[in-house]
Amino acid sequence: MVKRKEFRKSSTIHAAEYDGARKRLDIIFADGSCFTYFEVPDREYEGLVKAASVADYFKKRIRDKYMCEERIERRSRSKKNAGARKPRRTLH
Repeated sequence: MVKRKEFRKSSTIHAAEYDGARKRLDIIFADGSCFTYFEVPDREYEGLVKAASVADYFKKRIRDKYMCEERIERRSRSKKNAGARKPRRTLH
């Protein structure tokens, strides 16, 4: 089951989607960019949604700790490319 949480108070992170079975965390940023993080334990998603500052938690506990892949899913793009993945993997 995929869990989704929107962060209305964060100016950096719009939402997070977590697939516990696959240990994948999608972070959707306010600018429309989306990164998928791999092998993320349940406790990290739970910590993120309960954090006083979502952006700070993400920077300290997730961003440089897990392999990720940027997804092309920006709001301004046509539906033709929605959900397509860039062929690069990076730690950022």
